[in-house]
Amino acid sequence: MPGESWRRPVDGLVYCVQFAEELTDELAAREAQRFLAEPYVTLTQQEQYDAFAYAVANGADLGANIPQPHSDETLRMFLSKVVAEMDRQRPWTEPPLRALPHYRWSDLTDAPPVAALKLSVTDAMQRLRYTFDDDPDEGREICLLGLANGFEVALVDNYWPETGNMAVLTRAAQPQQVIEYLLANTDLTESELTPV
Repeated sequence: MPGESWRRPVDGLVYCVQFAEELTDELAAREAQRFLAEPYVTLTQQEQYDAFAYAVANGADLGANIPQPHSDETLRMFLSKVVAEMDRQRPWTEPPLRALPHYRWSDLTDAPPVAALKLSVTDAMQRLRYTFDDDPDEGREICLLGLANGFEVALVDNYWPETGNMAVLTRAAQPQQVIEYLLANTDLTESELTPV
């Protein structure tokens, strides 16, 4: 794995367990399940697994960026248990949603709006469990998601300034499938997410 690209997901895992008194097998199993269900930032399950496995074999000073009481050796042993548990859970079930890298915005910026979302960014983040970032061009907040069914969507805050509603943009040939998928796989409701 080139450079330090393994570091961010490992930092994410170390951050999650920094206050655990003991890094137990049960905690390793729980963290493996959590990271498979919700991969770190924009990584796929496999990319995340590869980063963890690389860190076990080659990573140096695993806790360097996160102050915590566990030694490097303890963290390495714990991380090896997480990797073993991820292996045990194969074949992995792909999470219903995953964050797309921010550079993908250029692929979706001119996609048509297919639904209006009548929520604030804060409420949308709670319902989706994903964060919004600033659109580099217009300063609006956006959230880019890949759906397990292959569709990709962008949620754009304040798309319609007259209503303040957020828009769901997609290039999907059958936008109703995207809306139904979001309703089935998030905490969004039909009263909040309406076709346009």
